Amino acid sequence: MAYGFSTYDSDGNLQFSSVDSTWTVIFAGLAAANSNATFTVPVMPTRVVTRQMLNQVTGDDEAYVHTYSLSGTTLTATAPSSTDTVATYFVVYGK
Repeated sequence: MAYGFSTYDSDGNLQFSSVDSTWTVIFAGLAAANSNATFTVPVMPTRVVTRQMLNQVTGDDEAYVHTYSLSGTTLTATAPSSTDTVATYFVVYGK
């Protein structure tokens, strides 16, 4: 039996699995709530970005998680809303 870590998208498609090959954490960082952020990330031949919503906005509002783009050494996290975006924790794996 294999053990490992796997993440799936909202449709149930496998996005990342540590079972098939070894991945290294090359970056971990936090994008603050309601703001944009830019991070420097090492370059490796293959990289995967994962993100986790942290906390929750108060009240009965809809909460948003940061969108992101990774190009070269730059990871850009963009808040879709200036008032309802929660803090987002990013982890980049490389191999």
